[in-house]
Amino acid sequence: MRREEWARIRRREMLAAYYQVLKDEGLQGASIAKIAKLIDAPPSLLIHYFGTKEQMTIELVDYLLEEYRQGYGDRLAAIPDPLARLIAILDTFFDPEYHQLLDDSVFYACFYLSLRHPAVRRSYATLYEASLELVETTLTECMDAGHLDADDAHELAVAVKALEEGYAFLIGGGADEAAKAEIGSALRKRALRLLGLSAPA
Repeated sequence: MRREEWARIRRREMLAAYYQVLKDEGLQGASIAKIAKLIDAPPSLLIHYFGTKEQMTIELVDYLLEEYRQGYGDRLAAIPDPLARLIAILDTFFDPEYHQLLDDSVFYACFYLSLRHPAVRRSYATLYEASLELVETTLTECMDAGHLDADDAHELAVAVKALEEGYAFLIGGGADEAAKAEIGSALRKRALRLLGLSAPA
């Protein structure tokens, strides 16, 4: 294995460990020493790779957002039929499991960082824009194929994303599983109606 590839893999292992420690200990408690202990490495190795905990946090955001993109964005974009893709997008957006990929405490710790760091803010914006583009492109293709009535695809995509992000907020912080599923089902039906599709789809 080439040195660069080994370094990339090692960095990802360290970032995955940081996520786990951040989840268990919170931002203040997630020390370099605790992260290093989890992967049985000297703290100096993490400092060699990242320099500071803050830099490691910045890179953690990119790592987590990439996990989201690869796990969901790429898979959804690969569905060839636009209507099937649209339904899959709505199923995903209003599924509690999708919004539980990232622990709430980790999400808000990273989001707080985005308020102070332009690079982190751009990473969040890039993920949002990619997701919005996927929805908008899919809606446009559905309209072109006659599956949906002609409308402003961008405005509809923004409305769908607003429902999705509102759902993420509503189920964050401790709603029980039954409530999460019920809210998701209700919002999915509303999204379908907004797009002129029937709920059984």
